[in-house]
Order: sequence, then C-alpha cells, then structure tokens
Amino acid sequence: MPPKIKKIILIIGFVLAVGLLGFALFYFIFRPLFFAPPEEEITPTVTAPPTEGLPPVAPAVNMAVPSLLNQVTALPAEIPVIPSERPTIPGPEISEVAIGGLTTYTTLESNATQNPNLSNNGRDLVYYEKDSGFFYQIDPNGNKQLFSDATFKNVENVTWANDNSKAVLEYPDGSNIIYDFNKKSSVTLPKHWEDFTFSGDNKQIAFKDMRVDPENRYIAVSDTNGAAYQPVEKLGNNADDVYIDWAPNNKYVALYRENLDFNRSVIYPVGFNQENYSSFRVEGLDFRHEWSPTGNKILYSVFNSRSEYKPTLWIANSNPELLGTGKTNLEINTWADKCTFADESTVYCAVPRELDMGTGFIPDSAQDIADDIYKIDIMQGTKELIAEPLFDTTIDQLIINEDKNMLYWLEEDSGQIKKLNL
Repeated sequence: MPPKIKKIILIIGFVLAVGLLGFALFYFIFRPLFFAPPEEEITPTVTAPPTEGLPPVAPAVNMAVPSLLNQVTALPAEIPVIPSERPTIPGPEISEVAIGGLTTYTTLESNATQNPNLSNNGRDLVYYEKDSGFFYQIDPNGNKQLFSDATFKNVENVTWANDNSKAVLEYPDGSNIIYDFNKKSSVTLPKHWEDFTFSGDNKQIAFKDMRVDPENRYIAVSDTNGAAYQPVEKLGNNADDVYIDWAPNNKYVALYRENLDFNRSVIYPVGFNQENYSSFRVEGLDFRHEWSPTGNKILYSVFNSRSEYKPTLWIANSNPELLGTGKTNLEINTWADKCTFADESTVYCAVPRELDMGTGFIPDSAQDIADDIYKIDIMQGTKELIAEPLFDTTIDQLIINEDKNMLYWLEEDSGQIKKLNL
C-alpha cells in the first residue's frame, strides 16, 4: 500500500477513535445529568412470610402519619408551669430602727448648719444656719421655725448655754458677743477672749484670756455680761494644751495636757480656787474628752504605738478623790468628740469603718470615711454595733434626745442635720 494512502487511513482511524471516545464519555457520564428520567414513586411490595413454624401473626400496624393539626388541638389549653427548685438568695435586710444592720435615716435640715443643740423640750434641735444667718428650731418631723428673728451673718462658732437661753457667737475677725434669746439683747466681749464654756447654772462663762503678752494670759471666768472678771490660772504659752470645759460636777473649769512621749501624756485638772488636784496619766497623744452627765466619769480618746496610732476610746473616774482610777480601754477606734452620753452608763459613738495606721497624727484624713454607730455600756465595758447607715455619712457631732429613742447628727461635709430612730 502506498505510503500516502496508509497515512490517510491512519488519520481517518484516529478521528473515528476520538469520536467514539467522546461519544462514550457523553453517553455514560454527562447524559444522565441533563436527561435524567423523572423519579417514580416506589411502592414497596410486602410479601407475607410463611406462617408455618412461626408465632401467631401480629396485628397489622397502621403506618399512616398522624395529622399535626390533630396533635396540636389535643394539647391542654394551658401548659402547666413547673416551679423552679433553685433557692432564692435573700438580700440585706434594711431597718427603720437601729437594730444592728443597714438602717435608714432622715435628713431633717438640708441646708448647711453648725453647732446644733438639744432644745429645752428634750426633743427638738436649735441651730445656726450659715447661709441665712438665722437661728432655727426644728422638730423630729422636720417642721422648722425661727428660733430668733435676729440675723447674724458669718458666725464662725456658736457656744450654747445649757438651757439655750444664751449663746456666745464668735466671728472670723475675732469679735465675740453673747446674745440673750429671751431678752433679744447682746453684749460685746473682748476680742482676746477665746474658747468659751458655760457654767451649769448658765450664769457664768469660762474662757481663755489671750492677751498679747503671754505673762498676762489666763484661764478666766466672768458673768454672762462680761463683768465680774476673775483670773483662775495663768496660761503663758500653753494655751494649745489647755481644754476649757466647765465640768458638770463644778469641780473643774479646764484640763491641761502635758505630752511625755508617743505613748504617754499627763492630764492636770484645773479647779476654780487653786486646788491641788492630782493628775492622771493617759496612754497616748491627742487627748480629747467628754464628761458624763454628772461629771463622775470622763470618756477620752488618745492614740499610741500599740493602737497603730489610731485614736482609741477609754473611760475613767473623774471625781477628785478617784481621778484617773478605773481606766478601761473600750477598744474602739474613734474620737471622743464623735460620742454622746445617753446617761451615766451609756454612750453612743460614731465609729469610722476603717482607719489607716497613723490616722491619729492626721485626723482630717478621716473626714471622708463613712461612720457606723455603736452603743457602749461603759460600766460593763461592752460595745454593740447598732446601725450601719444605709447611705454613707461622716458624723461630726452626735446628739441624743431626752427620751433616748432618736439620734441626731451633724454631717461633716454638708453640715446637714440627720435623724435615726433607736
């Protein structure tokens, strides 16, 4: 066969082979994808098995699918709720009476005040309102009325007589007056008189006479008109260590403190007639005190290394023949001037929730620390937390009413007056 013809035959054979291969690929692989026949419903044929040698035939099973609508309508009208078995965790209980936990209290006066004092009826308060310059009286329900129709602007400090009939008003420039609320009259006192206190019968005042020459400075007494001046004890340069405070027992007019070291001070009572009273030692610095109602006890606070230089309360006898005996550490970290006597054996105190080491040296650092309120039995030396005020409050001055069922306080920063039920 000629080579030319042979070549033609080979080409034709190759073309035919490629065509057949392509047709086979299309027919067996791609054709079912494009020309798939419709699916037919297949009904299975069930052939009954022979019964010979087998158990009796079971009843026929209805293979029909139940209607969803029938299922829904068959449900009960209300689906019962299964109660949860998880325990309920109770929240903190809040009381309107001081029984030991979180306790609500009331704001009696929302304006800034100073030097509130219990009124003669033993229930209301009298106080000076800074912004208006008026003196007011307010009852436990917050009803407020003028205590005096006279106005006194920019009073820096108020010292009340025990019956609230008079008050010494001290001004920033050093001016002082005694105002008589009953007579509506005032008496001007010398500018160099400072740190006033009234006698128990409200007929006299004691003070520091701070003249320019230290040799002429005295603890002194006068009547409430500034007359009948009587020097009691020379002050010299020791005024900062002298506390003017007329004792309820009329034995002492002041106390003088002498610091020995960081853990000890000596307290010297000052009488009216050069009495040679015994001194007594206290365990620390920054002596602050409160007399009991009869003057037979003295509550005081000091700080020392053993208390981590935090103020600590103590109680002691204060009559001259027993002065300083019976000293008891009450083991409460607060200052005595944040306390008030309810009677000869019971004291209520505002106690900061937490004090840092060394707070005694810088007491102003506690001005923003919230206080809790404690009741102390000074005879037994026991203490009881009676109230955690519901909202944080820092207490400057505590006052208890005559019936001993309400505590008032002056709030440190705001100067507002608050009330809590006992």
